[in-house]
Amino acid sequence: MAIDDFSLEHHKHHSPRKARLVYLEPTDEEYLQLENCFQTGWKHPDKRKYSVRGVFKVLSPDEHLEPYLNYRSAVEGSLPYKSLQSPGNECLLFHGTNRACLLGEEPDNVRLCFLSECSLCRIIQRSFDVSKCGSKHKFTRFGTGIYTTACSSKADDYSFNGSENAKLRVLLVNRVVVGRPFKKRRNATTFCRAPAGYHSVIGEPGEDLNYEETVVYSNDAIRPAYLVVYGDPPVKIEKHKFRTFVTSLFKTPLAS
Repeated sequence: MAIDDFSLEHHKHHSPRKARLVYLEPTDEEYLQLENCFQTGWKHPDKRKYSVRGVFKVLSPDEHLEPYLNYRSAVEGSLPYKSLQSPGNECLLFHGTNRACLLGEEPDNVRLCFLSECSLCRIIQRSFDVSKCGSKHKFTRFGTGIYTTACSSKADDYSFNGSENAKLRVLLVNRVVVGRPFKKRRNATTFCRAPAGYHSVIGEPGEDLNYEETVVYSNDAIRPAYLVVYGDPPVKIEKHKFRTFVTSLFKTPLAS
């Protein structure tokens, strides 16, 4: 029996190929939720705004999910208050990273690549690793941790396509056990864990930050949950132009 809705073993995700990504239809409730999170989280006023072009659910083996679920239960049990919005104060937060392949570019592009430089596929395959912190960006505002944000336009700053054939952009949406957050407005670059009694650090805008970010310091505090694919809106051909094009196509004389 599957231990979680994001389990690869869950009956509703059954697939002979055991695909790690499941394409969600635009009418799906989860798709609409993620689309809303992406659009409302786009806070940068001067950044180009994109449309959501696809959403995939990320599935993981039970042995990858179990440490996360155990950690979430432990955090939930340690919290002094009971009015939790979700178990362990779990939140869905964005993370931008490198994509060296074309994962998610089309609904059937669900096979993970094996390129070592593809951080996206490695995260989906094995989840996050706090030891990788600072490997691409030397400045770590709140020390050695795993960085996420509710601000999709901030996460977009860290999204990078390595393939010249990529036409769209991608962001991971992750389940993050925030627990009891320690809130800061100033940098704390020496942190390697949240202060005693806290489970995460939330950077609040106002002094050193312009946009919110959330940091956890345990690999078990986060798991990838969705992949949001975004870009320019698809080009729409007006009906009368399409009709004219088709008519002209069939009136074209055949080559002799």
